[in-house]
Amino acid sequence: MQLAVFPLPIFLLPGGVTRLRIFEQRYLRMVKEAAGDKGFALTAFYDDLPNNVSDWATWVKIVNFETLPEGLLAIDVKAEKMLSISDVTVEPDGLRQGTAKVIEHWQQQAHSKDTKQLATSLANVYQDYPELAELYPQPQFDNATWVCQRWLEIVPLANKDKSLFVQEKSYQQAFQFLRTLVLAKK
Repeated sequence: MQLAVFPLPIFLLPGGVTRLRIFEQRYLRMVKEAAGDKGFALTAFYDDLPNNVSDWATWVKIVNFETLPEGLLAIDVKAEKMLSISDVTVEPDGLRQGTAKVIEHWQQQAHSKDTKQLATSLANVYQDYPELAELYPQPQFDNATWVCQRWLEIVPLANKDKSLFVQEKSYQQAFQFLRTLVLAKK
């Protein structure tokens, strides 16, 4: 399938939600074209890659939008699936388009004592940062996979390092990393 590709310094995994401010004409066009179920590909921005686009992305769909007081468009997007991205082209207005193919991400994981502690810690972060919590009106703290995905989105780590966890079989690595990072202080 062909999708618009939006490279940003954001790391988002399936189930993740983020708010974007749209002001450039090319991205306003992308939003119009993405309406309904089409969506677009959100990928991490890399200075050193062709067209600044990684070979993976998340397929996001617009779940909310509003006009901000300064006239900008704000959209909330939710990541639905992981994608591989290839054959990226740049249109005359600068909008990138690419061939997208759905790839698998993590399978549902069972809760353990450590994932419950990660969930409690994440709930505390959301309590301290209500702007994050408002993106998730129905958080899934009882879902170990969801908890690890949300932690990876917010930990202060370069996107190139986080990209190690986009592979289908990378859950255990991600879980061990987060366990060490988040729970080591307890």
